[in-house]
Amino acid sequence: MAEVLLGDVLRKLANFAVDKAIEKALSLYGIREEVEKLSRELNFIGAFIEDADRKYIVEERQKQLVKHIIDIAYDIEDAIDIFHSECPEKLPGIRGRLGWLPKKISKIPFLHQFQQEIKKIQNRISEIKQFRETYGITTLGEDKIPPSNPQPIPIVDDSEVVGFDTHRDNVVKCLLDEAYKSLAVVSIVGSGGLGKTTLARKVYNSGDVSKYFGKSIWITISQACDLLKTLQKIAKDLNIFSSNTEDESELAIKIRESLEEKKRYLIVFDDVWAENLWEKIKNVMPDKSNGSRVLITTRFENVAKMADTKYDPYVIPTLDDEQSLNLFLRKAIPKKHQSPDGPTDDFRSLAKKFITKCKGLPLALVVLGSLLSTKPYDICEWKRFLDTMSWQVDGSKCIDAIATSYEYLPLAKKLCFLYFAAYPEDAEIETKHLLRIWVAERLIPQEDTRTLEETAMCFLEDLVQRSMVQVSRKIYDGSIECCRVHDVLRDLAIQKAKEMNFLVVCSKPDDWKSCNKARRLAINCSSDVNELTKLMNDYANPNIRSLLLFRKSLKLDCSKYRVLRVLGSMIWGYVRSDEKVVLQKFKGLPHLRYLKLYSEIEGKEREFGKWIRGMKYLETLDLEFSSHGDLSKWIWQVKTLRHVILFFGYTTQGPPASVDLRNLQTLAYVHYSESRQTSGSPNITGVRVLIIEVHEMCFSKEELITLLNKLKQLVHLDIRGISCIALGKIIWKDLPFYKHLKCLRIVEKSEIFNDDGNEGVSPANDDGSKTLVLSDDTFPPHLTNLDLIGFEFVSDPMSMLQKLQNLISLAITGPNKENVLSWSFRCSTKGFKRLEDLWMSNLKMDEWEIESGAMPMLKRLNVIDCDPLRVPLELVHLPSLEYLYWTTRVETNKDMIRSIHEQRPEISIN
Repeated sequence: MAEVLLGDVLRKLANFAVDKAIEKALSLYGIREEVEKLSRELNFIGAFIEDADRKYIVEERQKQLVKHIIDIAYDIEDAIDIFHSECPEKLPGIRGRLGWLPKKISKIPFLHQFQQEIKKIQNRISEIKQFRETYGITTLGEDKIPPSNPQPIPIVDDSEVVGFDTHRDNVVKCLLDEAYKSLAVVSIVGSGGLGKTTLARKVYNSGDVSKYFGKSIWITISQACDLLKTLQKIAKDLNIFSSNTEDESELAIKIRESLEEKKRYLIVFDDVWAENLWEKIKNVMPDKSNGSRVLITTRFENVAKMADTKYDPYVIPTLDDEQSLNLFLRKAIPKKHQSPDGPTDDFRSLAKKFITKCKGLPLALVVLGSLLSTKPYDICEWKRFLDTMSWQVDGSKCIDAIATSYEYLPLAKKLCFLYFAAYPEDAEIETKHLLRIWVAERLIPQEDTRTLEETAMCFLEDLVQRSMVQVSRKIYDGSIECCRVHDVLRDLAIQKAKEMNFLVVCSKPDDWKSCNKARRLAINCSSDVNELTKLMNDYANPNIRSLLLFRKSLKLDCSKYRVLRVLGSMIWGYVRSDEKVVLQKFKGLPHLRYLKLYSEIEGKEREFGKWIRGMKYLETLDLEFSSHGDLSKWIWQVKTLRHVILFFGYTTQGPPASVDLRNLQTLAYVHYSESRQTSGSPNITGVRVLIIEVHEMCFSKEELITLLNKLKQLVHLDIRGISCIALGKIIWKDLPFYKHLKCLRIVEKSEIFNDDGNEGVSPANDDGSKTLVLSDDTFPPHLTNLDLIGFEFVSDPMSMLQKLQNLISLAITGPNKENVLSWSFRCSTKGFKRLEDLWMSNLKMDEWEIESGAMPMLKRLNVIDCDPLRVPLELVHLPSLEYLYWTTRVETNKDMIRSIHEQRPEISIN
């Protein structure tokens, strides 16, 4: 897997011979031989890294040797990237007149600097060779057990197997203590990896707790305790909208007023580190003497005792031997090898030796068992693996146990895992952004049968299978939409990333001192932002390849980071920046491959064009900021684009017919309002996600169908601004992506446009109506997600939609106008077999009949402004229903909702 470190640099060295001007300049000044020698050295370095990747390295001197060699590989690539970034501006005369060159290399600064860097690197390589001989490093440890590359197995729900039922019942008893009416704090205490959050989740989700408390809120605190952000999270959960969300006092008052209105509330503060949290926040919690509770999880008993309460901290013990064995075997043995009689005595005997090393810590058991599940299910392989283990675990620490799983990862997957160090504690990480960063960093090897993004997803799924990453949410096709890492695993990632100079987390100005050799920076600074900004601008590290911002945008001069590949403001939806993006501070970044910014552009349209044209290798362009004029004519000149997300309020035109963007996979939030060329459409045949807005007055139905006919790989289509007539003209089975399309969202024209000054008016069908008529073949049969927004229906649409047997999510929103047609609908026994989410709003419905056996998988139901629809009592019999949200002005409906809650208290009702 040395390809992930050296592939790019070897290709760049090979390209030197292609450019005649560079090749001649290198030859004249004797650098060509040095470059060739450097190329040969790189091949040996690559072979060494490959060998090291196959070894289980234990000795510190061996680890240091590998680290220094990887540093040299990075430095070589930095030198070549800097050479490339300066060469285009300094070689015009040489390229135009090959006969003219200065006599001394010192007269050509960028060539002279490149020569000096090569000499420094060669000296370091010589030092490494001497270092290896001096300290007698002849081998790099034992071979690792070769991976078996198994098929992914279902992830076991650890909360069901760790034996916490008794602990759950004990904590629930305190929360529901009728004898103590005052507000009380209940604390769960345990070391990292012991299962505090798992236990708290079991308590939080129990039916008795859901029924007892009128409002339950879950807040993750983590190590960096920020009172303002804690209040913001509580306010969001309580649907509190404040004019100034940055004012602690105002938020505290509004939160207290909102909680005063609740019958009884429960607030969970998960993973508390600060002793003074309760002192800071207790005044926000009104004591109504009705049994309201606060539940805290923490690693530290002194934190739990700081809350003056009736109940002693509940300390979680480690798992006993039987519980440990059950959990370990569930993880270690894939389902296909599990038998009704359980594993043989030999496997159970060997498993007991493994669990002895884990000391009853659930996280260590899960990670170690998951690692074993990737090995051949063979008693000899288990014995061999046990013999290679060298770590010990005590009752308060399990990071060494988890490090074993990390060490057995291939190098490429190690580097991908280290990227999790960049994200804040307990952050929910959007998979699409993470995978695009991995690709931009060239951490993902190219495979013939898959795209880089598909291979990256396989990497992530493998980390999930090994229990090193947790899935927090999935999307329509079952793939991972969001993920997170346990805080202990994040600690491991931070530690290993720092050891390798791979990535450093900068959370305060003092951290900048340790960033001078870091290749990647994650800025997670909540205070002293101005001081940190000054340090970064005054003492910029020119070798930084990745810069991720998780706080308010800093006023950085990014032009100093000459080899930057990834630049991302990862704070959208959490903190918005009021700072303007000054393009001058982002110039000179030719190696940038991933750019994600949310702000306002300061500069003219032509400046933007010059700026973006300089990014020759840009792959992901994710921008949301206000701008003046159409910037698309500059954007589509970048031919390397793979993902384009341009959220300018649909002011940016899509690519014209003349462009060739065959690598493009995502095209989101662009506008098609006119024909960009008399005929034809752009070469975007690889697009898989398309989100566009069309204006039928200027972009005809025929042009839309011509565009769609080019998209053979499309799986997600979102069209906004289409009318009933245009929708009826699309014959889905004739489109090339008919069998691939999984997600379809259509927003009706009147929801966006106001064609003639009358809002809500859309053209009529041929029979004079303005309604959408559905038939059996209106939509592709393989859809898993379908959203229909703003359409009026002439009859019950469910009779047709329920035949889409793969549908998992369905959202129907009617038009925002009066005098729409009303209808009743029926869900038949065989309808919506896989549906999990159903959203209905602004629909005029008379009756809803649910037959027995209908919607067996429905988990979440939202019904908004659909009066006078009666709440069907049959909802009680939906076996999988977990969440119900129903807005109604009908008093009998309120009584029906209360009745459902009484019969099914485990259903969360809002």
